[in-house]
Amino acid sequence: MKEGVETCDIVPGLSISQAAPPQDAEVGASSGQEYENNTQYILSLVGYAVGLGNLWRFPYLAYTYGGGAFLIPYFCALFFLGLPLFILELGLGQMTRRGTLGMWLKLGLPRMQGVGVAATCCAFLVALYYNVILGWTIYYFGRTLGALPSGVLPWSDQAEGFVCPETVLYPRSTVANDPYLINPATGLFNASFVSDFWCPEVAGSHAPAGFQAVRVRPLSCPARSAAVFWEEQAMQQSSGLDDLAGLNPGIVVAFTIAWLLVYLCVFQGIKSSGKVVYVTATLPYFCLAAFLIRAAMLPNALTGLKFFLIPDWSILGHGQVWLAAAVQIFYSLGVGYGSLMAFASCSSKHNDFVRDATTIAFINCGTSVLAGSVVFPILGFLVSELQISNPCISGDSLDGLKSIGLSGTGLAFIAFPIAIARMPGSFFFAILFFVMLLCLGIDSQFAMVETVVLVLSEAGVGRKLSRPVLSGIVCLVSYLIGLIFVCRGGLYWFNLLDSYSSVLALFVVTCLECVGLTWASEGKLWLEFKQQTKEWTGRELGPILHLFWKWVCPGLILALLLANFIPPTGKVDLMGAGDSVPYPEGQGYLPAWSIGFGWFLAVVPLLALLLVVAYPRLVYDGGEEDLSRKQWYQNWLVSELAGSSGSAEKPAGIRIGNAENPAGSSMADMPPVVQKKKRTKKSKKSGSEVACLPCIKIC
Repeated sequence: MKEGVETCDIVPGLSISQAAPPQDAEVGASSGQEYENNTQYILSLVGYAVGLGNLWRFPYLAYTYGGGAFLIPYFCALFFLGLPLFILELGLGQMTRRGTLGMWLKLGLPRMQGVGVAATCCAFLVALYYNVILGWTIYYFGRTLGALPSGVLPWSDQAEGFVCPETVLYPRSTVANDPYLINPATGLFNASFVSDFWCPEVAGSHAPAGFQAVRVRPLSCPARSAAVFWEEQAMQQSSGLDDLAGLNPGIVVAFTIAWLLVYLCVFQGIKSSGKVVYVTATLPYFCLAAFLIRAAMLPNALTGLKFFLIPDWSILGHGQVWLAAAVQIFYSLGVGYGSLMAFASCSSKHNDFVRDATTIAFINCGTSVLAGSVVFPILGFLVSELQISNPCISGDSLDGLKSIGLSGTGLAFIAFPIAIARMPGSFFFAILFFVMLLCLGIDSQFAMVETVVLVLSEAGVGRKLSRPVLSGIVCLVSYLIGLIFVCRGGLYWFNLLDSYSSVLALFVVTCLECVGLTWASEGKLWLEFKQQTKEWTGRELGPILHLFWKWVCPGLILALLLANFIPPTGKVDLMGAGDSVPYPEGQGYLPAWSIGFGWFLAVVPLLALLLVVAYPRLVYDGGEEDLSRKQWYQNWLVSELAGSSGSAEKPAGIRIGNAENPAGSSMADMPPVVQKKKRTKKSKKSGSEVACLPCIKIC
């Protein structure tokens, strides 16, 4: 600006936080909601961070990557990446009193709203398919209750109408005709011959010379019965991704119930969800405690516990282990989705967010270890049960469990139900298990829905709609799109989104959050953030956090991004479409186009980010309630530029700065200035150039 010519850039002589008059910083997020007490806030964070991934994804990764060895890179990723990012997101939300979108406006970086849009896209995509897990849980819960009169769980090999399929065993030719090899009454092999069987590493492999195939029909096949129930009754699985095969009625009903429950949790914002967490965030710990006691008393539990606690040090030399641990920290803590900022924006501004983040992060990771201490003894019990019917499974090792589909969903809906069906008091533990899954999942689900609703509110979408109506629209749209996951081919679409939707955007979002705070405005934002944190919380942010946010976290995130593409850790075909075989001969056919579509989903959040960077006004709307502030600011700015000693009367909640207390000295008080092209307008009276008022807009 020069010689009285006013542009629509930030006013010179003012810091970023002073670029516009402050709003009332005492309210929470832009929704005006605030937690009734700190307990609700902490429980909301616990409920969000502690989810289904702690119970099945973490144990599955630990099983895949050497048991106890996985804990080492997992906790390294927590200290060097997860915890600093968790602190950062809570701090940004609390200090700006805004969600992932409005936060950037408060910081005076309107183009960085694209980061918030990308985070929201990730949250929306995950919310679409994550809720189907709750649907599966409700379906299993309902089937369990329905089977109470029979006294037999529906996935048990003793369920009415179930007949164990023929099993092919490969004994040595010298003993294949021995009358004692197979018990004709049970169809089970004689354990004394266990060393005389060949075990194929890949299904369908041809037996080597000296072995021959023997077909038997055992009376007991717990693993096969649980897998058949999952594939044929629960999923009604189609041949592949390109075969939707119509809606699955049972899962549709359960999915509908799941979305109704989510809506009841979020329809009034934190006024409703803040109360729900008293149950959903605490009940899983009582369930885990009950399972821990029961698991410790199961036969062969020590085999599983040893696998979990004793590291296989050779595994640490593989880069894939470290990449998997870092990715699990992202998923487990929930950074990069914008939900943490939404929670923190509604908390008390005096909370010590460093302490809160550290506490929640350790509770979360401690819960993962607790879940592992529950799951692995049960897996030890499971192998001791399965070795009776399968000579390729040893009770001294967990390696044989790979044959029963021990993946994320497989652990929750196949392996766990198998073990539960073999326990005394099976119905009690089945009901307890599915109630626990529902509580773990619904917290994370409604947090992501809350994030989407908050961002829509901040962007001015549906501004005239009440909170229940806006929440209902988001839930309804998500439900309708999510119907693809409850088709008979829906499991493949679920896996597609789970594999691709957040593989890139989470890293980009968190990296830019670090860069935005520490690098933008030549470090002035960091100094303001540090000062405001000291004023509001009494916490002094030392150089260690600054070092992590400016250098360590961005560097590690960039390394993870590269590792996603560079072999041997990186690959393009994340789901193995090239080797897929149609169900039931294989796990299901994945057409070649699924790879391209998957990566399209991965880059959608990034495309949205770039679009908003180029056109920030797409998501910027101050709304009618801010017109008085805009008009006051316009009048104030003109009077300042004209050298007038007076100023217009300001509306409530707006302070004018002075030397001791500059305007907008707190980040929560700084509405941004949206930059536009430079324009000037001559005054009719004097001909002098004054500010172009129509191009000044304040949030």
